[in-house]
Amino acid sequence: MSAVFEMFESIDTLLGGAASLWVELAAMFCFTLGFVLLRFKASKQPAKSAKKLAATPRVQKIQPENYTKHRMRMEDAANCGNATKLVQEWRTAQAKSPTPKDLLKPVVQAFLDTETEALVPEIMEHLEQHKSVMANQWAATTILDAVARSGNMKVLEDFWGRLNKDLGIPHGFLLYETTIAGYAAAGYPKKVEEFHQAMQKENFRLSARGYSLIMKGFLKNGLVDEVKHYMVEMTEKGHAVPTFAVAQLFRVASETNRVHEVYRKLKERAIPIQPEAIAVLLEDCVRKHSQDMALVIEQEARAANIVLTASSYDSLLKVYAEGCNPRAHLILKEMQNQNMNLSDNLCVSLLARCAEGKFVGFAEEIVQQIRKNSKMTIATYSAVMKVYAYSGMYSKACDLYDDIKKDGIEPDAMMYGCLMKFSVECGRTQLSQQLSEKVSVLDIQNYMSLIRAAGRDRDVDRAFAVIQQLRENNVAPDSIALNCVVDVCVKAGDIKRAEQLVAEMEELKLEDIVTYNTLLKGYCQKHNIKAAKELLEKMAAAGKQPNDVSYNCLLNSLSSNGNYKDCWDIVEKMEKSNVKPDHYTASILLKGIKNMRGAHDVQKCFEFLDRCGVDPCCDEILLNTVLEICIRHKESGRLSRLMADFEKCNLRPAISTYGSLIKAYANLNRLDKCWFFWDQMRVDRGLEPNDIVWGCMLDALVTNGEVDDAMKLFERQCMRPNPVICSILVKGLANTQQPRRALQLWREMKQNGMKMNVVAYNVMIDSQARLGNMDEVMEIVQEMAADNCQPDSITHSTICKGYAVKGELAKAIEVLENMQQSKVPHDAIVYNTILDGCAKHKRVELVEPILETMEANGVGPSNFTLGILLKIYGRQRDLDKAFEAFKTLPRKGRFTPNTQVWSVLLGTCISAQSPDQALKVFRDMQAAGVMADSRGCTSLVQCLVRLDRFHEAIDVVDAVYGLQNKRSHNQNSSIDQECLESLLTSLAQAGLLEEQGAPLLQRLRAAKVSVSGRLMATALRTEVTKKESASAKPDDAKKGRVHPWEAKNKTVGFGK
Repeated sequence: MSAVFEMFESIDTLLGGAASLWVELAAMFCFTLGFVLLRFKASKQPAKSAKKLAATPRVQKIQPENYTKHRMRMEDAANCGNATKLVQEWRTAQAKSPTPKDLLKPVVQAFLDTETEALVPEIMEHLEQHKSVMANQWAATTILDAVARSGNMKVLEDFWGRLNKDLGIPHGFLLYETTIAGYAAAGYPKKVEEFHQAMQKENFRLSARGYSLIMKGFLKNGLVDEVKHYMVEMTEKGHAVPTFAVAQLFRVASETNRVHEVYRKLKERAIPIQPEAIAVLLEDCVRKHSQDMALVIEQEARAANIVLTASSYDSLLKVYAEGCNPRAHLILKEMQNQNMNLSDNLCVSLLARCAEGKFVGFAEEIVQQIRKNSKMTIATYSAVMKVYAYSGMYSKACDLYDDIKKDGIEPDAMMYGCLMKFSVECGRTQLSQQLSEKVSVLDIQNYMSLIRAAGRDRDVDRAFAVIQQLRENNVAPDSIALNCVVDVCVKAGDIKRAEQLVAEMEELKLEDIVTYNTLLKGYCQKHNIKAAKELLEKMAAAGKQPNDVSYNCLLNSLSSNGNYKDCWDIVEKMEKSNVKPDHYTASILLKGIKNMRGAHDVQKCFEFLDRCGVDPCCDEILLNTVLEICIRHKESGRLSRLMADFEKCNLRPAISTYGSLIKAYANLNRLDKCWFFWDQMRVDRGLEPNDIVWGCMLDALVTNGEVDDAMKLFERQCMRPNPVICSILVKGLANTQQPRRALQLWREMKQNGMKMNVVAYNVMIDSQARLGNMDEVMEIVQEMAADNCQPDSITHSTICKGYAVKGELAKAIEVLENMQQSKVPHDAIVYNTILDGCAKHKRVELVEPILETMEANGVGPSNFTLGILLKIYGRQRDLDKAFEAFKTLPRKGRFTPNTQVWSVLLGTCISAQSPDQALKVFRDMQAAGVMADSRGCTSLVQCLVRLDRFHEAIDVVDAVYGLQNKRSHNQNSSIDQECLESLLTSLAQAGLLEEQGAPLLQRLRAAKVSVSGRLMATALRTEVTKKESASAKPDDAKKGRVHPWEAKNKTVGFGK
């Protein structure tokens, strides 16, 4: 039996060292062949074999009954985890019998736990004693595996060397893998590589199990790069990477923020990424708030036909909900199609993320899903309330209370407190009172909600009653509650009671900076600036230094009153007191000057904004204010930079802000961006635009010439019409010469129940009057009377314009007389409209009577009036009347002639063939700091050149471009290149090119005036021509000279 046992052990050793299938097959074949031969020999020579067996030395064994007892005791000790007893029992039996296979590993582990130093010598001695049975690959592998798992690398190294050296056990395949796995588990990548190379030298290759053990050990130690290396090598060797390894690699990489890098590396090496690993990747995206990465992973997983797990869907919902990504809707629908239900915890988590991003549409879809599959809970209702509250939709949050009662759910104290707060915010103070009665014991926050509700109703007595109720319940009001009552007094305008309460708080030592700031707000609301400033001094004396809120409150009052000088004094005081201005400070200053026409204060505010480092994108109120000012004052450069900064920030705009963004991009002629934010608001975030935002979007389309798109948007959305929408669309149709369509739109809106106002009617009248459609105008006026809308001055002026356009000036004057008789307030606009009609239809005889009527009714003329008169007198070539009007009208109307009026006067002189008068006007313009427009300057130069007054023409060119006095060039004034060519040609023909033309060209180029190559070529060509015709008679040369504009049949200067 001993020989047979030894033979089996040899076979076991051989099988253990076989790494591949062919080795195993060869071993099996050899075993079968050897066994048959041995059996054959034994049958032939039984006597000799028996003698040989009898002569074989036997290992002394314990008697069977004693061996069984020792084995049972060892098994009991091993099962009970009693390492000390196990070692004792093993020592009792080890010398007389080899350790059973199933107990060798527990024995080694027991030594490691109790007597590590004795392990190597005693086990080695035991193996030596039972060498024939124990000195094999199986025993060595078992021992090394137990030591490797313990992480004791010193003992592992001792065994590795002595097993081979002392017992002659070869370093087989299993021994290498076991040892390498041990070093990997201990985190020794260099040792792993060393043994791996040694293994390869002995023609052993790592099995799939070996690679898995290495990666498992490295993952345990967070060695990401080493895991990647062996994972790639494993793939190259033809082994499939285990799923656990890829998923765990991503978990480890997540801890060091290397998930994206590792993911890309595995994708490059074509290592399969299974659904479990995808789930880990998406979980990391949720933790890192990486929506873009999640989108990439999802798309690539779908492209690879990887089935997403429930965990992956959950992660996608979370990351898309947080980022307000519309894909969240698609993912939820896909889960519904696959009958995947959302857990309560997941729903609450998703709703919380929707609240942060104000993703109302998706939140409501989740609620629908919950109601469909189960019932709403107190947790889900709380989460939905949070969504509405974060979005400023407090009324909708309060509406949930009815649903809660229908579902038979009793809100807890916290929910009641929130509902009370929301009801106050949306002005439903009666609901807040009802909710307060539902709570048996109100906490301080509930009482404060009641006080704020009293503030909403401006009910000071009720606020004080709440304080009294607090005291009756043995709750001493703190400074926060008392400050709320002070605020109620301020809101109600009861400054006296506010002062009394502040005095009581001072006696109780409960006053703080909020107390004084609230009282300060009351003084400012009453415009009592003196008391406000005295309170600031009192605060400083009491050790309560005014903060940014204090100064902002005073600034707001001063700004509202238009006292901007004092505003800047307060700002200066803030900066000297080291109180840093914030976005509220900037908002107040900008809001105060947004309606101002002067650019000085606007620029000063922008400089302040840049100096204090306030980012407009950090606050929606400030952002809206800055956008409005940039639009109003045509600050296109700043507006463009601000929009670029906004797109980089993380601000989630509210509905009103979307209107400002659309309006801003419309002014920048970026309709693509207008559509982007429109879709983001409606589709991505599920927000419903209000009338203002609707108006901004339609106006953006209309002002950018996309009237048809505006009409399609209006018709497609089937929104309820209102006067603002009607005005915008009608104005767009009128601008594109579509009066019939405008009239049809108005009629349809009227049929749908739209109630018009005066502004909308004026727009409708203008859409028809500008084309002279007076029958339609009268129809609209009749509807206006039927709607009880009283016509204003704009209505009458527009009707006058219609008659003036049509040429029915008598009717226009009749409308004007009716306005005067009805004492309808009117200004110069209506007179200008009729005068403009007189000019267009050449009814000069009506001009003087209209001017007399205008003066008789105390209506002062304007620049527009003067411009019309100059055009009329210019056509009559009556310079005396033109100059008389230019002299007298500005005094009567108390205005300064603008550039357009000066240019008209200049043109009048030129058309009246009076170059001297034209030059005088031009010089007067220079003295007044005004420069004519390009058309006027060009006409003047052409006029002077035609009369061979070259020196004066050159003076005009010098003046326009500032060539002599180094004055900066006015970009609105220039002279056509064709006119300059004519001037140089005439100079050359007159023999003055070298003396006057060439210096002029040099001055133009030195001033960086755009001088075309054609202009230079003209000068050179003309000079050559002059030299070639030098022999011609002067009179013949002059007679043959033809100006370029005459050759082109142009009428300029004194032409016909």
